[in-house]
Amino acid sequence: MKPISILLSFLLSSLLLASCHSSDYYPLASTYNPKDAYIPFQEYSKYAQHPRPYVVASDHYVIFGASHTKNPQDPQIAQIEAKWNALQPTVALIEGKPGFTPPSFIDPVKELGENGKVLDLARTHNVPVYSWDLPKEELAKQLVSKFSAEQVALAQILNPYFGNLRFGKPESPEKYIEEFLERAEYVNQQENFKTVADVDRVWKKHFPTDKDWRETSDEYGLPGYLADLMAVSNDLRNQKMIAVMKELLAKNEKVFAISGSSHAVCVEPAFAKK
Repeated sequence: MKPISILLSFLLSSLLLASCHSSDYYPLASTYNPKDAYIPFQEYSKYAQHPRPYVVASDHYVIFGASHTKNPQDPQIAQIEAKWNALQPTVALIEGKPGFTPPSFIDPVKELGENGKVLDLARTHNVPVYSWDLPKEELAKQLVSKFSAEQVALAQILNPYFGNLRFGKPESPEKYIEEFLERAEYVNQQENFKTVADVDRVWKKHFPTDKDWRETSDEYGLPGYLADLMAVSNDLRNQKMIAVMKELLAKNEKVFAISGSSHAVCVEPAFAKK
C-alpha cells in the first residue's frame, strides 16, 4: 500500500473512532426480584390495543416503548428527543445487541432505528449507554430448559430475519441469515446447522404446512413453538430489563430506556407506585 493510502486509511479510521460512541451489556450485579410484577408475554394480546408509542415515566426514568422504525421522519423520533431533554438522563439503555454508534455522517435512525436515536443523543450529551437486554448466548442457554436445542438454534438463527422483514425483504434472505448460523453453537447444534440448506431442512421438518421462513415476520406472529419460544424469551428479557432499571435507580441514576412497545407495557407493573 502506498504511503498516501496508508495515511488516508489512518485518518479515516481515526475519524470513525472519534465519532463513535460505544455501548455494552449492562453489568448487572443483582438478579431479578420475583416480587417485581410484570405482564407475561402470553397475556400481552389482552393489552395489544395500547397507545403507540407507550411511555412509562417518572421524574427519575423514561421507558419509551416504540413501534420499531427506521424512518428518521417518524414522529416518534422527535418524541424520543423531547422525552430525553425533559429527563436529562445520566444513563441510557437500548434494546438488543450493543455496539458502536454510527459516525455522525451516517443517519443513526436509518442504520439502527430508534436505538440509533438514543445512541446519538447519548453521544451528544456524553451519557453512558448500555443494553438492558440479555446476550443471545445467555438467552439461548436459558431456553434449552423449556425447548429442544434444535428448536432454540433454529429460532436464534432466524429471529433477526423475522424481526427485520417488516422493513422490507432483503435481496437474498439466504445471505442475510448466513452470519447467524454460528449461533447454533450456543446450544451445541453447530453440526446440525452448517448451511442455509440445513435451516431449510429443519424448517420443513418442524413446519411442513406453514409458509416458508423467507415469508415469515414476527410482526404478525410466529408459527407453532416459535410463538411460545418468543413469549418465554420476552419474559426472560423483561425480567432482565426490570432488574437493570431497578439497580440503576437504586444508585440514583436518571435512566432513559428505549424498547419495543410491548416491553414497556409488560414491565410497567414493576414500576407502579405502591
